[in-house]
Order: sequence, then C-alpha cells, then structure tokens
Amino acid sequence: MILTLFDGLYPDFVGRRQLFAGTGTGPAVYNSTTGDIVTLNNTRLYIDVLFGGIQSVGGVYTVFARPSAVGIRQSWTLHWFITVGMTEVANGSAALAGVEIQLGGFCGQF
Repeated sequence: MILTLFDGLYPDFVGRRQLFAGTGTGPAVYNSTTGDIVTLNNTRLYIDVLFGGIQSVGGVYTVFARPSAVGIRQSWTLHWFITVGMTEVANGSAALAGVEIQLGGFCGQF
C-alpha cells in the first residue's frame, strides 16, 4: 500500500519529528505471510511508527501495523483482519482491492 499523505497538511513538524496522516487502499491480492507492505508517497520520508488497530471505511476490516524490527527506519506492514471474529484475511484473497483506510503515524526524513 502506498499511503497518500494529505497534500498541504502533512507531514507536519512536531519538534524534530513529523506527524503524517493519509489514505490508502487494500492490496489487489493479500499475502498473510508478508502482510501489506506500507510506503509513503513521499520517498524522502521513512516511517518511525504507524498507528494500527484502525477499521476500514465501513468497518468490515481492521488493520494492525507491524514493524520488521524495533528501532528507527524499519519497514512496516499491515495485517488485515475481518472485524467480526477477528480472523486474518485468507492468503491470496482479492477481497481487499479498493477497500479504503486512513492511517497516521510519525516519520523522519532521509
């Protein structure tokens, strides 16, 4: 997922870090092993933390953010769960294509 930041509003500095908020859509085909890899539409920024536990528009899905390790400049993935029952979406599912979410977090600049 490429998270599209709200143009003109984010990222915004808070001290030496930046806050961001933006929207994205689910993957065309979901891989539950690797998750949905998240990047920002500004390639000069890296994600320090990504807020998870967010429901999709309509509430059918809930996403949880997972870092590849602890520390700065880690890669982040989203793992998609069906809100009712909290079971992870099946590997290879195309049901997430076009499902919209809005996320935020903290980022830094390369």
